[in-house]
Amino acid sequence: MVYRIPLLAFLGALAVADAGRAGVLDPGWSQTVHASDGEFHTGLAWAPDGSDRLFVLEKKGRVRVLSGSTTSDNPTWSTFATLSPIYSDFECGLIGMAFDPNFARNRFVYFFVSESNTTQAIIRYEAWGDVGLGRTVIVPDLPTIGGNHNGGALGFGADGKLYFAVGDLSYGIGSDLDLASLASKVGRVERDGSLPADNPFADGSGPNDDRIFARGFRNPFTMTFQPATGQLWVNVAGSGYEQIFRVAAGDHAGWKNYENNQPAPTATAHYIRPVIAHPGGASGYALAKGTRASNVTTYTTKVPHNLLVGAKIVVSGLINASYNGESYVSAVPSTTQFSAANPGLDGTSVANVGGATVVIGVYGSTVTGGTFYDASLAPGAYRGNFFYPTYNNGRIVRATLDPGTNAVRTTDVWVDGLNAMVDLGPGPDGALYAVGVLSPDILRFAYLPQAQGIVVSHLNLGVDEGGLAVVTVRLAQQPAQPVTVQVARASGDADVSVQDGATLEFDTADWARPKAVRVTAAPDVDKTNDVAVLRFTSTGLASIDTTVRVLDGPVDTRIYQDGFE
Repeated sequence: MVYRIPLLAFLGALAVADAGRAGVLDPGWSQTVHASDGEFHTGLAWAPDGSDRLFVLEKKGRVRVLSGSTTSDNPTWSTFATLSPIYSDFECGLIGMAFDPNFARNRFVYFFVSESNTTQAIIRYEAWGDVGLGRTVIVPDLPTIGGNHNGGALGFGADGKLYFAVGDLSYGIGSDLDLASLASKVGRVERDGSLPADNPFADGSGPNDDRIFARGFRNPFTMTFQPATGQLWVNVAGSGYEQIFRVAAGDHAGWKNYENNQPAPTATAHYIRPVIAHPGGASGYALAKGTRASNVTTYTTKVPHNLLVGAKIVVSGLINASYNGESYVSAVPSTTQFSAANPGLDGTSVANVGGATVVIGVYGSTVTGGTFYDASLAPGAYRGNFFYPTYNNGRIVRATLDPGTNAVRTTDVWVDGLNAMVDLGPGPDGALYAVGVLSPDILRFAYLPQAQGIVVSHLNLGVDEGGLAVVTVRLAQQPAQPVTVQVARASGDADVSVQDGATLEFDTADWARPKAVRVTAAPDVDKTNDVAVLRFTSTGLASIDTTVRVLDGPVDTRIYQDGFE
């Protein structure tokens, strides 16, 4: 049977187990307060132009900018914009942000905001220094009823399109097969809000909302795009399960009929299973037996299970103790079987007289703010990992992925004891930054390097054809003498070049300061998305490569001469 540990008993056990363990649990990383100011934070992101500016959202509509926080001993706060009108009751308010892929030239930044108890919108500003001007409504009339599950996810895909998500507004609105409402959906538009030619449900004058890209999402508060693949990952706060999906055009995540038990695709709905899913609290299944072959045990449950590959589990109660213990699901042969690494002699063990169980790892509930680690400060074991907070339990979970199949391999609580974290994102210094609703603190999580190295902020970089993108570089440790880092194209299309920052000098004083490398992609006549590799080198240090992917398309000729061009 499936069972759940009583909540009060579970919380009491958790309090004992986690006593003295608050903060980052990985000894290779540090946790510090980077800055502290403002209130009711709902999101954060660094401006992708090398300007050392951190944008922070506040639920009641204010966008603030922290300037110089990695390059100065005296960073300054300023107000970028205060969005109005705004409705901020319940989960409404200023709840999403995304920078234009060509922000280093056009200075466009986009916000998802609840304007009233009946309407939400995506609004674009132009960043003139630290002030937002030119307010423009890009996507109007997004649904809300002024309560919870408004969504707020916002981001740009590898195709250059603007993606956003709206939840079911707490009442299942827009769920199941409904294609008339943007509620419970991921939407997709051009950067100016117009309709792409290839949205999957577009029917012109028909009943569908032509902006719909995918459907069946309960509360998609945040989304992100995997840097190495361009795949869309959507975090969905659930009812019985927290779910994280890889989403493609036309997909159906199942709400409100399914949570982590989605069926195979049908003629009317292309259902998908989550890549990560877990209940908010402790739960598990009764086991019948375990059969081991070649150091992998396949366990049989007494009832169908919903375990996914990568889930952390603890097995207990099998007669042969070597079959018990902690592991990760490595395969799911059927709905009543799962496999996990389990060294030992081949054979079979059944449950003892008291029964046997598999307990699923407790990660927490209300998933938010997922991001991928795509920098070189941390070593290879962390690169490409997916990190996400669980709001209600104050945790950040780390998921490792198989580099070949992109399947989830492991999921572990990485940070514990936080306060209502809602967003997590990468910084220009190779660290991760997090912010919560109920605390003024902006937290920084940084790997503690054991040797000198070149720290590159992006191992995968996207740039528009005719556009400009920025990657930043620093050193991992203070050097004994000045260090020179060279940046050059190592392979790929010659249209990609380093406009500025090909030679970077670091000394004992400024070694930790991220310095900008500006990358351009010259327009060409073909219709191909070009690819190139930039190599960062320095004498005696391991080189670092960044893959640059160029999005073919119309050239944006807007160039603002504001000190960064």
